[in-house]
Amino acid sequence: MRSTVTWSHCCVFALLCGHVASAIGQETVPVVDTIYQHAVVAADHPAASAAGVAMLKRGGNVVDAAVATSFALSVVRPASSGLGGGGFLLFWNAKTKTVHCYDYRERAPARATAAMFGEEDDPQSPRESSSVHGGLAVAVPGEVAGLCQILADHGTLSLATVLEPAIALARDGVEIDPHDREIQAEVLDDFQKHPDYKKRFEPLLRLYLNGGRRWQAGDRFHSPLGPVLEEIARHGAAGFHEGTVASAIVDAVTSAGGIVSLEDLRTQRPAIREPLIRQNGRSILYTMPPPSSGGIALMETWNILQAAEDRLTGPRDRFSPNYTHLLAESLQHAFADRAEFLGDADFASVPVARLTSVDYARALARRIDAERTQPAETYGRFHLPDDSGTTHFSILDDEGNAVACTETINTLFGSYVVEIKFGIVLNNQMDDFTAHPGKPNAFGLQQSAANGIEPGKKPLSSMTPTIIVRDGAAEFVAGASGGPRIISATLQVILGMSRFQLTPGEAVRAPRLHHQWMPRRLELESGISKELADAMSERGHQVTRKGDGAVVQAASRSQDGLRGASDPRKNGREAGY
Repeated sequence: MRSTVTWSHCCVFALLCGHVASAIGQETVPVVDTIYQHAVVAADHPAASAAGVAMLKRGGNVVDAAVATSFALSVVRPASSGLGGGGFLLFWNAKTKTVHCYDYRERAPARATAAMFGEEDDPQSPRESSSVHGGLAVAVPGEVAGLCQILADHGTLSLATVLEPAIALARDGVEIDPHDREIQAEVLDDFQKHPDYKKRFEPLLRLYLNGGRRWQAGDRFHSPLGPVLEEIARHGAAGFHEGTVASAIVDAVTSAGGIVSLEDLRTQRPAIREPLIRQNGRSILYTMPPPSSGGIALMETWNILQAAEDRLTGPRDRFSPNYTHLLAESLQHAFADRAEFLGDADFASVPVARLTSVDYARALARRIDAERTQPAETYGRFHLPDDSGTTHFSILDDEGNAVACTETINTLFGSYVVEIKFGIVLNNQMDDFTAHPGKPNAFGLQQSAANGIEPGKKPLSSMTPTIIVRDGAAEFVAGASGGPRIISATLQVILGMSRFQLTPGEAVRAPRLHHQWMPRRLELESGISKELADAMSERGHQVTRKGDGAVVQAASRSQDGLRGASDPRKNGREAGY
């Protein structure tokens, strides 16, 4: 059943969004967005955006473009997503006026148990958990099965055709950009801290980290994925989930201490979900249900903002710190509920209707102190892990069709396990489960069993692909990468575009804030004014500065054409025509 929540108080949100955009230091230099007449693809690498546009120019639709973009990203952004991972995709079909919601997130292997990481009961131990790096961290990949199914259901071009750009990028190589150099430096630093990694994860070092030699400007990366992409082009999902490739994956995982089996791979299928919906007159917002926490958290935060604004007094102009405090407090309540209640709804009872209801938001809003932030226990009881190695892309065409897609292998280069024959980087999605349900963590907080490990279960995610439709045509598309910051970033960009009339470029480039309840800190990006930071400190927030937060890709449709924006925080660039 679809969960529907009604938008109201639109003028309140217009005021709120205006305040937030200004108060957190929106750039004063105008951002000039390119206007496209036919279609726009916004991915976090220029070559991936171009791959999607190439399919549209060949007569394909937004789904063809999405599948081409995703496969291209596996080649050009291998630290963030790829064949060894999974994701969520929303597709709005303007002709049929229907939304299609695909969940191809990774699953726990059939041999997984709730106690599989139980020997690591001390979270303060210096020993790294086996849920982070190594074979036991690997969940069953779902990306290839998902993309092939989506293309078969809604695409118009052949699988071999949409794979052409990715295969060409693997063959010809791609120039290393500043983001690639930053990621390599971060991972090599991790190798330096763990001397055993050089031998233990030698394929990653050799195939993806330039053998340990620092990338230089002008260098080119040649992905090893060409042969496996060609197998998929010839045999579809079976070219990955069965046969030679599947056997190679299982061998690599088993050798690294993992438990993924051939049967796990063979039986992996995407799930078709009913999206979460918020409606206001002619506009409808569609976003992901569980096992994504992003959609619920986005909607709950928005509801709390509305309810709290209704009852708070004091200055309400958009330069007042009141609303910034309100946004931070609303996020804390939503993230506390995320930690306590959310998990894979196929396995756990998730109170979606209650968490997204206006009445519930009003009750939480009554607990907000307009002058001070409050102790952690005021908001919730549980803490969940972070996920950071992610990618998102947004696609929009002139007929109002749209795709919002977020994919991940979890943290940077996932489990660090790389299948050596085909170069497949394998996820560490098992670390997104609650490894020790019912036991206190290092903060003395209980962790929720709703996200506990079970065979075949999917771990909770922050991914938040979102589409807003007006009069039957997609108007705004957005989503982000960056762990739990995905939720707050997607919300702020959606608010900027839909309520404050910012272009995608303006909304994406504006500095943002983030509060996820635990740890107890309010993150402000570097572009946010010192005056606002000081005002938040005076209200009791532990303010920290962050150079760059989440990475958002967004698109919009208006009377004069289509606009898209790839976040400069990751050196992305949109493409269109």
